Amino acid sequence: MNPQVIYLQSEFWTKLREDTSIAGLRCLMDVYDAITASFLKTDISDEVWDEDEFLILLWKKYTSGQAEIQLYEKLEIEEPEENAEDLAAVYLLDKDVDMCDGFAAQYGVLAINASDMPRKNYLFKGDGFLLKKYNRYDDRFGQFKSQIFHPCNSMILIDPYILAKSQNIDYNLSYLLEALLPNKCLKVPFHLSIFSMVGETGDARDGKKVYDTLVNLISALRKGLKFSLTLYAIGKSEGFHSRMIITNNVLFSAEDGFDIFKENGQSSKNAKFDIVMPRLVGNHRQDMSNYLRWIKVAKDRSGKQSESMLWGAKENRLFELV
Repeated sequence: MNPQVIYLQSEFWTKLREDTSIAGLRCLMDVYDAITASFLKTDISDEVWDEDEFLILLWKKYTSGQAEIQLYEKLEIEEPEENAEDLAAVYLLDKDVDMCDGFAAQYGVLAINASDMPRKNYLFKGDGFLLKKYNRYDDRFGQFKSQIFHPCNSMILIDPYILAKSQNIDYNLSYLLEALLPNKCLKVPFHLSIFSMVGETGDARDGKKVYDTLVNLISALRKGLKFSLTLYAIGKSEGFHSRMIITNNVLFSAEDGFDIFKENGQSSKNAKFDIVMPRLVGNHRQDMSNYLRWIKVAKDRSGKQSESMLWGAKENRLFELV
């Protein structure tokens, strides 16, 4: 199981190389950096490997053990395999924009067309936003949906306080899920694992009630979405102090937590949020390492969690990546 797979169809690369504008060259460099740091699966021909100066460099990295490449005679991608590796992969496809968007929506994966690269170049840079204390945000997280929504089929949410109070669900989590959940019914089940205190003391006496509330909330937000939710109750003094959301595509960090909005939509904090796609930005800032580390933390906790302190199927395909 490799957690850093990128599928690259040969015509995507050909079209990318045809754009010699400054924007096109920037896109080329971003894609090159991403595929160099990934396990690349591609059907680029031997002739192109021998003639393209970027690919010559990449092949040298491969032969010296600094890159991973798997070659195919023809890379036909109509649907991903239903395994964790393919459902977490990035797809650089020779399809039109509408087909790429449809593919992404159906399977919760990231799919990009070469002609659409300049518009989506921000994916290779990371993103973020700030909230100012006492400012009012009527749509709360929905105000930033264009930045935080990306296709996904699995998610881990870690925030010790997001379920500690019922108002955190009403004023924060409901808006957060509205912004993050897949917009359409996936062709695979959506997996969601939440790690939080349940109750202000973390005693989880109302765990089943909170779990049922969350099931009903997701069902109301996304009618027809087939999902598997697991709620893990954590204690007040445990080491889950980082607040983040991990999906098959994104690491979404919230150093000030996701429980930031009051009933009237005011922010209770000066809050900062950071969003990166680790498979596209590489690991020079340790983003991929941090992404995998927290999946491993969640997986290990899932395996050790007392049955009396969890509700759901303990099912998340992200755990298979580590």
